[in-house]
Amino acid sequence: MEEQATSGLNAKFGFHMNRPFYIQSRLPMKRVAEAKGNNNISLMRYTKNRAAQKWVFDGVSKTIRNDNWKNYYIEIPSNGGANNLKITGTKNSRWW
Repeated sequence: MEEQATSGLNAKFGFHMNRPFYIQSRLPMKRVAEAKGNNNISLMRYTKNRAAQKWVFDGVSKTIRNDNWKNYYIEIPSNGGANNLKITGTKNSRWW
């Protein structure tokens, strides 16, 4: 079995693996996605170096995880058909 890369650009998904980034709104206030403790993701005002606002693409599982809660990944409820995002444990993570 080939060893999986854990750094560099993943050209298929367009993310740099294991490099923190922010998910920023295109609305006028330019708020960023922040993971809340109750598994919800909210748009909040940017705060420098707040780990709950940083996201990382995991190249092995092909999921986006939160930098504050490292075992939680972004999930779109209703099998990818909902309009909101949540964070959930690794057992439910997959691409839609």
